[in-house]
Amino acid sequence: MEAVKRVCLLSRSPLATFFFLVAAAFARDTILPGEGIYGNETLVSRNGVFELGFFSPGTDLYHFLGVRIRNMPRNAGTPKFWFGHRVYISDLSSAALQLFGDRLYITEAGAYLWWSSVAGDDSDGPAPAPASAVAVLLDSGNLVVRDQANSSRVLWQSFDYPGDALLPGARLGLDGDTGNDVSLTYTNTNWFSASASASTSSLSVDQRRRNGFVLATDGWDVLRGTFPEWMVSSQDNGSSLLLLKNRPGAGMAEHLRLHLGQVSLRSWSSFAGCWVARWTFPSDCKSSAFFCGRFGACTSNGTCGCVHGFEPSKPSEWQRGYFVDGCSRSRPLRCTADDGLTVEHEDSFVLLDNLRGHPCNSQNDTAEGDEGCRQACLSKCYCVAYAYDDDSGCKLWYNYLYNVSFAAPRGYHSCKHAGAVAGGTAISAA
Repeated sequence: MEAVKRVCLLSRSPLATFFFLVAAAFARDTILPGEGIYGNETLVSRNGVFELGFFSPGTDLYHFLGVRIRNMPRNAGTPKFWFGHRVYISDLSSAALQLFGDRLYITEAGAYLWWSSVAGDDSDGPAPAPASAVAVLLDSGNLVVRDQANSSRVLWQSFDYPGDALLPGARLGLDGDTGNDVSLTYTNTNWFSASASASTSSLSVDQRRRNGFVLATDGWDVLRGTFPEWMVSSQDNGSSLLLLKNRPGAGMAEHLRLHLGQVSLRSWSSFAGCWVARWTFPSDCKSSAFFCGRFGACTSNGTCGCVHGFEPSKPSEWQRGYFVDGCSRSRPLRCTADDGLTVEHEDSFVLLDNLRGHPCNSQNDTAEGDEGCRQACLSKCYCVAYAYDDDSGCKLWYNYLYNVSFAAPRGYHSCKHAGAVAGGTAISAA
């Protein structure tokens, strides 16, 4: 019996070691010249903090190159940080990120979709000659291409080209090495109709004021603010701002996130079990058309609520004053029900009266009369609201509503439209 026990123990040990070695071998943080990652392959930073690859924002069919935080609590989701170029990948299996010479290339089915620049090099197109370079994913979340013989010489880094978020150690503003003016950009891409244009927000440094920034949405809603001293460090005579890292009080997975019309320093709270905002600009819904998120309404006392038939998309965050994800329907519309699913309610409209301005991004329609406008909205599943006036005609709102406000605005202009619409706005509700 003793001999049998020994045989079992000896047979397990090499097997366990073998599996450990295989797993470790595939968790690489580096792309060598002529190599790459393909399809759903990823890089993992040395200490396992970040993972890089082609990821989907959610249910989207497209994938983009970005990094995500690993080992987050299950209910935290997986925060993703996109690279600023946002190259669309429609066929993940044929996608690749490769290193040739001193440049990174994104390819799909063998076609070049994007390639990185080199600091101090203004030439376009693929690099004609190879260089001794290597691409490494750092534990800061920064992907760097650097000289293999001199690691201090950085040829390109993802921190110079952020998407809609900034990780600690990254900066906004003028980059003295590349000459780029680094900014954040958020684009609302969840639009199902070709006739509805996407909304875009940008965050850039305002060099005229210490720690100053400019937050602009759709080119017209421009707000100016100031980062707190504990949050950023002014660099190069105020031309750039560094998001501080390893500072006292920093929360788990903390980062600066730009959304539509607002920016927040957020982190994961294990105690609350949700994402919380340590700092947000603007600070209330009277100062921004987008503060309460989609289908959120700024009440007359300046607090956020949901319009009738909707509820907070993330109640735990909503309760802690973080409204960025807005509201979702309490029940689905009939036209969105899955085939074979019986929906026992009729879709209807709720009148939103006494609004201070109308929601953003209305679309003109040729329908005549209030009933014609109502039917025009009902005929399109992506239409969520309508308004009619004899002078301005029929206006429809697609997919989402922003800037639903019953409070007098402060510090911003209400959304622009092709023409003003008098009276109330009717929103579809289940």
